[in-house]
Amino acid sequence: MPLKKIPFKPGVNKETTSYANEFGWFDSNLIRFRKGRPEKLGGWSRLSSNTYNGIARSLHTWAALDGSKFMGVGTEAKFYIEQGGGYNDITPIRSTVTLGANPFYTGDAGTSNLTVTHLSHGAVVNDYVTYSGATAVDGITTAQINIEHQIIQIIDSNSYVITTTGSASSGSTAGGGSSVLAQYQINTGRGTVVSGTGWGAGFWSGVISSYSATTLSSGINNSVTSIPLTSATNFETASTTTNGALDVYSTSITVVDASSLPDIGTVKINSEYIRYGTKTGNVLGSLTRASDGSTIAAHTSGDSVTFVGLILINDELILYTGKSTNTIDAGVVRGVRGTTAVAHSSGDSVKEANSFVSWGEGALTTASTGQNIRLWEQDNWGEDLIFNVFDGTPYYWDKTLGTSSRASSLAAQSGASDCPTITRQVMISGSDRHVIAFACNPKGETNQDLLQVRWSDQENPVDWTPTATNTAGGQRISSGSEIITAEKGRSEILIFTDTNLHSMRFVGPPFTFSFTLLASNVSIVGPNAVTSVGDRIFWMDRENFYVYTGKLQVIPCTVLRYVFDDLNLSQNFKFFAASNKMFDEVFWFYVSSESTEIDRYVKYNYTEGTWDIGNISRTAWVDRGIYDNPRGSSTVNNTQFIYVHETGNNDDGSPMDSFIESSDFDLGDGNEFMFVNRLIPDVSLNSATSSIQYIFKTRNFPGQDLTTNSTNTVTPSTDQSFLRARSRQAVVRIESNTADVAWTLGDLRLDIRKDGRR
Repeated sequence: MPLKKIPFKPGVNKETTSYANEFGWFDSNLIRFRKGRPEKLGGWSRLSSNTYNGIARSLHTWAALDGSKFMGVGTEAKFYIEQGGGYNDITPIRSTVTLGANPFYTGDAGTSNLTVTHLSHGAVVNDYVTYSGATAVDGITTAQINIEHQIIQIIDSNSYVITTTGSASSGSTAGGGSSVLAQYQINTGRGTVVSGTGWGAGFWSGVISSYSATTLSSGINNSVTSIPLTSATNFETASTTTNGALDVYSTSITVVDASSLPDIGTVKINSEYIRYGTKTGNVLGSLTRASDGSTIAAHTSGDSVTFVGLILINDELILYTGKSTNTIDAGVVRGVRGTTAVAHSSGDSVKEANSFVSWGEGALTTASTGQNIRLWEQDNWGEDLIFNVFDGTPYYWDKTLGTSSRASSLAAQSGASDCPTITRQVMISGSDRHVIAFACNPKGETNQDLLQVRWSDQENPVDWTPTATNTAGGQRISSGSEIITAEKGRSEILIFTDTNLHSMRFVGPPFTFSFTLLASNVSIVGPNAVTSVGDRIFWMDRENFYVYTGKLQVIPCTVLRYVFDDLNLSQNFKFFAASNKMFDEVFWFYVSSESTEIDRYVKYNYTEGTWDIGNISRTAWVDRGIYDNPRGSSTVNNTQFIYVHETGNNDDGSPMDSFIESSDFDLGDGNEFMFVNRLIPDVSLNSATSSIQYIFKTRNFPGQDLTTNSTNTVTPSTDQSFLRARSRQAVVRIESNTADVAWTLGDLRLDIRKDGRR
């Protein structure tokens, strides 16, 4: 019988049907294309057996002048510097205080928990605190107290609970002495996304993150504007006045007294409803102007600011501005935010819904409220490290103090002047050596401006005061409502807002930097979904993949709809881009629609223009540089490790389930059945004992399920494999799931002939 070469095209293509993609590849896992040929992805192994607290969302490597190498590791719980496989905790300290006399109190006898009294402690659950100077309490020793603890419960603003390795002898005992020093690390963040909050959130039916609840005391029809409740005690009302004028462009509201307003919600000024997502002092920020069908307008200082409550009865949302004893009866607007006003019965549930976010709406809260996962941004200043919590304080770690020394705020450094105290991102600008803060507080202000860019004096990371003799300065981005992220290229910095793309270039005095709008209606799917490779910057938004090389281009993608139809966009803060310069590749790791943590990737070879897909869990990545191989972080059985990639052929000692599967192919455009009885493999294997499987699948019509016809094991000594298959269409799958195997495919030949039309 004649042999037929099957000329498979490079790259995975799922933009069409399997049959329409004849002689192409249709599915894959843990493979790459190199010189047009598919091969198994390189393996990975643990950097060390050491682990760390929290889920790493940021990795950054650099080297010191003495040759020592470091890697910054940021999690929701801690910040570490890895060196030699060990993780050194340099998490900054937010406060150090001496507690009052006998601050520890035991509960029942045998308990290991201690209640700690500290007025206005400012802690949250999972925060870390270290005590010193404490005496023993009720059988719990000094060694068991004078160490680092994690707070397990917040009782109120003046007390919290920790757990120890000891146990109380009698119970109900206070102690610890009068010289207890408590050292609190910065508040921990979230390791997982709280649905319905954060940038880019929003769901079809809306989300209520927390609420007070009661019932209707009597039924109502679809038009009444007086809502009778069993109890209205916990349903909020508040009012104040503006402290300064607002124009139609204002992005914050300063009020006389915001103490009675909740941290997030909606206010009414004249006829305009305005949603806010942050409250800092008397300033309301992260605004959504002209919400709930109102019209944006200017307002004068002294105008009334009324809190607008939101309640949910069954599937109907209702606005209100005031209440009497047990009746909501002021400013009532029925059937808002895409819901319909309907009748409700006595006893129906009534829920406070002030944090409600409906489909198509921007979220009420941002990451600064702690509702989204904690992200870190980091860059090295020579041997030292500058880093910050996303929408938080910038910090500085001095290498000369050693890895046992904690980082401290940038503003606390010697000679610091006007340093930003809150910022979304910090970055060191290339050869001109400025520290740049994006979405930070303007000079002389404490509130964050999500469009503000500031930079330090050249070669001075702590001098941010502009003068006639230095290059410090700042500028507000001209369009968009917030900066999402920025990425450093070879000759410029790209700034992504929620709606536009800007370029920032060093031009020297007197302006220092120039800003150019590159494109409108271009954004990014999440803060970490961008990476740079040489003079190219790659990213993804919610519809396409892009590359910038001095001009903006959409990257043609053969798996576009497959990927974007599979995204869990509520977890977009977890998505990230990662380069692998060893093979000219860019990964995008993402959370699939069936998951809440990263479980899939899509990968682009930017030299050959090929795409492939697969399953892998990574939470952060750093490409090779000072180290020979890329590194990625992951969680295994609730334990966190760093992995060294492109080493060996295994998944940390276990086999990798690697495969590539072809699209359907036929004979004579499907007019004839084909009969196949032999395949001649062309495969390169890494050892004489290695093997892979060639799986031959068939079907007669595109809509039918595939039937596995044969599985043929192929080794380096395999000349040919025999099978018996008869069908109109066929699919070939090559897979390996044994340890220590590496493979590269060549051309496949089949012993194939026509076998009639029936």
